[in-house]
Amino acid sequence: MKNEPNDFIKIIFDPEPKKHLFALLFYCGTGIFINFFAMQVFCMAVAYAAIMCIAFFIAIASFPFIKSKIIKGIAYFLLGTGVPISLYCIVFLADPYSGFTNYIYFTLEILLAGLGLMAYIPFYLLIQIFLYFRSAKTSGKLLVAAGAIIPFIALYVYLFNLKIYIGQVAEIAKTVHSKDEFYSKLPRNHYTERLLGLDWKYHTRLCYICDGWRPPLNDPFLIIGLWCEPLMAAHHKNEPTNKYMRASLSESIYYYKKLFPHQPLKVKCPCSYNSSGKEYLSVNMDSLQH
Repeated sequence: MKNEPNDFIKIIFDPEPKKHLFALLFYCGTGIFINFFAMQVFCMAVAYAAIMCIAFFIAIASFPFIKSKIIKGIAYFLLGTGVPISLYCIVFLADPYSGFTNYIYFTLEILLAGLGLMAYIPFYLLIQIFLYFRSAKTSGKLLVAAGAIIPFIALYVYLFNLKIYIGQVAEIAKTVHSKDEFYSKLPRNHYTERLLGLDWKYHTRLCYICDGWRPPLNDPFLIIGLWCEPLMAAHHKNEPTNKYMRASLSESIYYYKKLFPHQPLKVKCPCSYNSSGKEYLSVNMDSLQH
C-alpha cells in the first residue's frame, strides 16, 4: 500500500499529544536558544508583541490537552493570532530590503549545517494552525479566523494613524529652521517616541547592525510601518523632512531623552550593548541620563 501524503504530515506532526508537544518544544526551544545565544536574528519583542507570542505559544502547545469547550474556544482564537505572527516572521526573515531573497540563503544553510531549519519555524507553526483549523467545527473555524483578522485590523489603524502623523511631521518641517525647533514641535506621542528610537533602541531590519549585534527591541507594527512608509525612517533623500529626521545616533538619543525623559534609554538584552557592555557604540549612554 502506497503512503498517502497525509502519512508524511503525521510523521512530522505526530497526533499523539505528548510526542506532539515534545516535537513542538524541541523545535521552537532550539530556535529560541540559537536566537539568543548563538546567532541572534529576532530581538526582544515589545510588550504587546511579547504578550501575543506567549499567549499563542501556550495555546498551540496545550491545545491537544484541552477538554473544556470554553477554554478550547479561547485557544482557537489564540491559534488564529499565530497566523499574523508567523506571516510577519516569514516576511521579516525574507527581508523586503534585500528583495525577499534570504530564504535562498536559509535553504543553503540547511544543506550545509542544518541551522537554516530554524528559519522555517513560522512555516511549521502555520501548518499546525491549518491542521487544527481543518479539523475544527464551524464555530472553531470562525474563532481561528477572528483571531487571525483582528490583528490585521489593529495594524490597519496603526498604519492609518502613521500616515496622518507623517503628514503632520512634513508640515512642521516646512515651518522650522533648526533641528531643535523641529523636535520641540513634534507631538510627544507613540510615533515620535518610535521615530527617535529608530536604529539604536528599535530594530528596523534583519541585517542592520548598529550596536553590538543590533538595536534591542523588535516592534512588528513599527517595522511594518517602515516597509509601508519609508519616510518614517527618513529613507527618502529628497523629502523636505529628511534634513531634520536624519539625526546622528547621539542626536537621536539626546532628543529622545529630552522629549521622553521617563522612558529608559538602555534595555536589558544581550544584543543591546557593544563589546564594552556599557555603551552604545561610542556614545556614553549614562552621560545622557541626567
